[in-house]
Amino acid sequence: MSTFVGRDRELAALTGAFEAGGVVLVDGPAGIGKTTLVDRALRQAGATAVRGYCPAEPAPPLWPWRAVLPGAVSPDLQAPFEPTAAASARFAALAQLSDAVLAGGAPLILLEDLHWADVASLDLLRHVAQGAAGAGVTVVGTVRSPAPDAVALRLADLARYGAVRVPLSPFTLDEVARLVDAASAPAVLARTGGLPLLVAAVGARSGPGDLPAVVRTLLAALSPQERAAVEAAAVLGEEVDDSLLAVVAGTPVDGSLTAARHAGLLVVAPEHRYRFAHALVRDTIVAGLEPPALRELARSAAVALESASGSPAAAGWRGAVPAARIAALWRQAGVPGAAAAWSRRAAAQARAAHAYDDAAAHLSAASTVDLPPAERAELLVELAQAEYLAGRYDRCLDHCVDAAGSAAEAGRGDLVAAAALVLQGVTYAHAGSVVTRLCQRALAYPDLGDGLRARVLAQLAVMTADAGQVGRAAAPARESLALASACGDPHAEIEAARAREMTLVDPADTPERLRLGDLVADRAEALGQPLAALIGHEWRMQCGYLTGRLDVVESAAAAIEDLAGRSPLPVLQWHHNRMLASRATLAGRFDDAVAHSRHATAIALASGDPSATVMHFAHGAHVAVLRGDPAALPEGLDAAFAAAPLDPLIDVQRANVALLTGALTDAREVYDRLRAQLPLPADHPAWPAVLTQLTGLIEHFADAGAAAIVHRQLLPFRPFPGALGTATVFFHGTVSRFLGQLAAVTGDTAGAVELLREALTRNRAIGARADLALTGLALARVLPAGPEAAGLARDAADLAARLGMPGPAAAAGSSTSADPLTAREREIAGLLAEALTNRQIAARLVLSERTIESHVRSILAKTQCTNRTEFVARWPAHHSPGRRP
Repeated sequence: MSTFVGRDRELAALTGAFEAGGVVLVDGPAGIGKTTLVDRALRQAGATAVRGYCPAEPAPPLWPWRAVLPGAVSPDLQAPFEPTAAASARFAALAQLSDAVLAGGAPLILLEDLHWADVASLDLLRHVAQGAAGAGVTVVGTVRSPAPDAVALRLADLARYGAVRVPLSPFTLDEVARLVDAASAPAVLARTGGLPLLVAAVGARSGPGDLPAVVRTLLAALSPQERAAVEAAAVLGEEVDDSLLAVVAGTPVDGSLTAARHAGLLVVAPEHRYRFAHALVRDTIVAGLEPPALRELARSAAVALESASGSPAAAGWRGAVPAARIAALWRQAGVPGAAAAWSRRAAAQARAAHAYDDAAAHLSAASTVDLPPAERAELLVELAQAEYLAGRYDRCLDHCVDAAGSAAEAGRGDLVAAAALVLQGVTYAHAGSVVTRLCQRALAYPDLGDGLRARVLAQLAVMTADAGQVGRAAAPARESLALASACGDPHAEIEAARAREMTLVDPADTPERLRLGDLVADRAEALGQPLAALIGHEWRMQCGYLTGRLDVVESAAAAIEDLAGRSPLPVLQWHHNRMLASRATLAGRFDDAVAHSRHATAIALASGDPSATVMHFAHGAHVAVLRGDPAALPEGLDAAFAAAPLDPLIDVQRANVALLTGALTDAREVYDRLRAQLPLPADHPAWPAVLTQLTGLIEHFADAGAAAIVHRQLLPFRPFPGALGTATVFFHGTVSRFLGQLAAVTGDTAGAVELLREALTRNRAIGARADLALTGLALARVLPAGPEAAGLARDAADLAARLGMPGPAAAAGSSTSADPLTAREREIAGLLAEALTNRQIAARLVLSERTIESHVRSILAKTQCTNRTEFVARWPAHHSPGRRP
């Protein structure tokens, strides 16, 4: 466009962004003048930009960034197969590239046609957006609207990082009149809709107002040879490669390209190469070709690109072979077999760059071709892996089933096994059912190698155990581990160890869990699998705490610290913070524990794993109950409970939280549901956690029958002097405390005293300070009144107060004081007994409602009442001075 019209506001926004830094998105429909506006802003600001293009034709991942990043920075890292590791490796690769962009010395970057961008390019843009303004870098992107949904969502997300949107609208009548004579302006506006591309073409040539007619007019000005060259260039791609075009056209093309530029079909791009003036122009030229001519040109272009792909100039990421483009050309040429082969190469390129969505798209295109059964099975396994790594598990399962069918048709048990092994670590009901059937199908083949059979058995054991059938899972898990050890396949050993660990639900299995932790940590470190190594150390920590081996605990903690310090991968940082939260809880450092739990959850959510919030809520609920403080419950817990299924591990927390908040009816209802399931099956993976958390409820409801059952179930843990729990949720102190409290409920006072004295020694030895306070309080209650009981209660009250445990502190204090209430609390208690609301009490005493809420919470805790109704019922009989309420 020779004359620049309007756009004053948009120009100001762009030039301002050049100085401020950050991301700016210029969007509007095709032909609206996005690039023209950006070029004008650059000239006006006297600035230059490093420019990258997102081609309409398929290209390798991160293609538009190739002009921005030097060839030395390569994203071609080996993509791990494990989903968490793969996601982390992808994050690390993008973070590395983002750092290179921000430190690369290019203050202005222009990315054209982001509506055609691959997922990896858009995700890299998100990483860059987070630090662009701070680094003094401006990234301008042009976007055709409406963009595809997946692209639009990612671009909309950039607003979180301060991205600015500059929308463009069609020309007004006045603006059209500045490009054509005033008399014809209304008619031109009506014919073109004010689209600048068409307005300019009409204004320059006084031609028709539709794009195909304009393009035909431009082509008509060329000779037959020049037109043939332009048509071949259009089939080859948006950017014109002179040497490739000469091969396809079969004649020198320099003169033809110059003529096409003069005709307005081509423009000069950076690096002095030609490109089409607009993608719509190129699309219109291709659409105008007769089918036989298009097929022939596509074949010639595919052959030329195949030949060029083996040249030294095509080596490295910057000159990556456009496998996806070659596949598309073969598809246009009507040669599906060649198209499928190149689509698989394109998928390999995409996976190497951690662009799993793109890999899945390429393989999906290849899967439409008729192939021999074995080759089809291999392709479908690759497609399932890509969908798995992209997080689309239902699609992954469908492809696994189809792959197994093709593999069976070919008589290939190894490929059936490969299909069964794709979905790792994903165990929801449908997935477990499908994968279990695939494993059983694979194991029916007698010729599987030992390593492969071990991996399939491990997969079967994991799915079976996760379905709650730990007893049935034990045999395949043991067989898997034996086979893996015998054949010496370290990958199989790691998978088998994980399967075996899931079946270890008896306290006597602790030595075996410790052995497996050592094995996995050693093997995974040697194989460069930091996540697997970290999980092995978590098992070691669990065993160290349970056996009172603090040397093992500290060794495991140091190893986890080291792994987290060596790698920024989000999943490692998540595990690290969860471990820190668990250890801080055991030590009674509740503020630290909550902070680490929140940090872990933020990491998981930023990495796209909302399921990790389960650990956060479980930990937060435990901390609040431990402290006896409803105000410490994590925000959003009610919604999480509402969405969670009926499961003993979740129900026991539901009941404890209801009791803590004074919802006694709800607590009783859930408790009765849990009570009906006793004795809890010992093959339930979380049975010790359920029973220990059930103890306080049994105590509150004085249920001697349930106490006896749970006491028997927990008794096998007594030989182990340390803490129970896991590094990813929480640890609590020795089982002796729970056994002592249960014994007291059954009426066995002597047994309770023995167990609680034992618990005091054990909890002190492992540094379980919160449990130490609770143990002292429990022992003070069962001992006869006297100096020892009073001393224990005072010590428990002091420790609970120092740790920030208002509930236990108040309960312990009440046992050492005739009247645990302060003067102000006694005044409020009298009004509370009159059934006044907090608001009414606040008005009566001229205090804030929040202050009253705090006092009421303290009064209920000190008087050991679960709610206001219970307090009102108890107060009249105990309100006289000198008596404890």
